[in-house]
Amino acid sequence: MTITDHATAPTTDAEPRTLAEAYTPVPSVPRLIADISAETFLTSYAKARGQRNFHPEYVADRERTALLLRAVIADMFALTDPSNSQAAADAGTAANRYLLSTLCGARPANEARARVREAFHAWENSEAPHPPNCDGGCGGTGEVMEILIYQDNGTPLHQEPVQCLRGEPQDPHPYDCICGGTGTYWNDRERWVCTGYEPRPLPEPPAVDPNDPWFNDPPF
Repeated sequence: MTITDHATAPTTDAEPRTLAEAYTPVPSVPRLIADISAETFLTSYAKARGQRNFHPEYVADRERTALLLRAVIADMFALTDPSNSQAAADAGTAANRYLLSTLCGARPANEARARVREAFHAWENSEAPHPPNCDGGCGGTGEVMEILIYQDNGTPLHQEPVQCLRGEPQDPHPYDCICGGTGTYWNDRERWVCTGYEPRPLPEPPAVDPNDPWFNDPPF
């Protein structure tokens, strides 16, 4: 069971900032919506099964997380257009709904939104930010076991825990990566999974013949 502490966000009076300053990196809205759907489903499922199967704090945590992510989306939309007073009001309302769920009490809109950003940052960097039924198969841990080395005949040789991508595909590697954009590269007789962009080594310059008449006295 994963319980996230949402009630420890520190108090701040920071004014609303640009989207890039408030969220680094800026989260994916489709991913947030997918997480909200997952948290809402888990809440309904846990309530239907009852307290004999799910601890009440587990249910409350799922509800708080959904409220937090809704508040983040509202805050992001408000930050993209600071002149939209309705979007700012909606963001403040969503932020205070989240704060009330943590028993912190309502705050002025700007302060409530700042608290939501801090709580979201803490949630993103917690040990288990993914929902228990994460599409990536991590079970909420944020890590999955992945085979990283194969023999030349395709037999798996070695696996390690890697970051869970929530079921989303890996970013493509450019052609100048050591994998040539394929996602794997050969090391001796083993095929290794390329886990991140690594530039392909440049070829060594050709050796210069010291007997070449142009070696010490170039033409220009």
